[in-house]
Amino acid sequence: MALREIREDSFYLQSFKNRRFYVKRYDPAGKKPKAILQIIHGMAEHGGRYHDFACFLAKNGYAVVINDHPGHGKTAENPEELGVIPKKRGWETLLENIRLVYSQIRKNQPEIPVYLFGHSMGSILVRHFISVYPIYIQGLILSGTFESSPSLVKTSRVFTRIKCLTESHQHKSKWFNKFFYWRFNRHFKPRPTRFEWISSERDEVDAYVEDPCCGIDCSNGFYTNLFKGIKEMKRAEATLKYRKNLPLLILSGQQDAVGNFGKDALNIHKRFFKQKFQNLTLKVFHGRHELLHESNKEEVYYFLLNWLEEHLATR
Repeated sequence: MALREIREDSFYLQSFKNRRFYVKRYDPAGKKPKAILQIIHGMAEHGGRYHDFACFLAKNGYAVVINDHPGHGKTAENPEELGVIPKKRGWETLLENIRLVYSQIRKNQPEIPVYLFGHSMGSILVRHFISVYPIYIQGLILSGTFESSPSLVKTSRVFTRIKCLTESHQHKSKWFNKFFYWRFNRHFKPRPTRFEWISSERDEVDAYVEDPCCGIDCSNGFYTNLFKGIKEMKRAEATLKYRKNLPLLILSGQQDAVGNFGKDALNIHKRFFKQKFQNLTLKVFHGRHELLHESNKEEVYYFLLNWLEEHLATR
């Protein structure tokens, strides 16, 4: 019988107002991990989509911890809760959950270095998180991150606030969600689904579409909090003054419509450089928004593994 290479555990933690949220952990079986990667997933997906990547890292000696956001994956207790986040302190609850997971990691294994990986909306969350919490991490990875102009964020906040007043915080506007995804999908043909922007791989897009926890319609309140979070992240990030030697990797796809086809990643890299960050890496791969679900995903996996190994060695 082959020895088990990976140990998987799942559990719930308590967050704001005793709301519980789901956490999954992967460890190399029978040995202490070299480091821990805390993953913060994106909008309208869940931690289970990172299973293959987490197993890959665990087989190579790293632990992975990932939680499902409120209104996502197994944190949502029923289909009606998908896409809905708390009316009060919604964005703050997402940040707080990240802090709770990070704190548990540090409490249980304080000697093991921690990296943060944020994808898409998760990249906005981790950029905000490191700007407001004085944490010590070994490195930061931003995947599928993006820019939004102040005028677009302001207009979107006003619009979604009005929708909350006229339709309710929990209401999921079909046409607004359709429009939100269409902005990305319009760049690709053919487009038999709303999600061709996810990946150039047909099987990956189909799997996303068939997953009941992916591509969900999000509530008016969710969008209000998203645009609020983007605004507050930009404000906090602009005044970030500590840990200028933090290893920071920015990943993007050449065909990523969310990230303006790689241009947003370049602009973010330039801004961090102007803020005198000393350990920056920018890597643009062939592919669309979900680089971990592209035809060249193994290349991405090994690039990430090598980056982790390199910065672990220079710790």
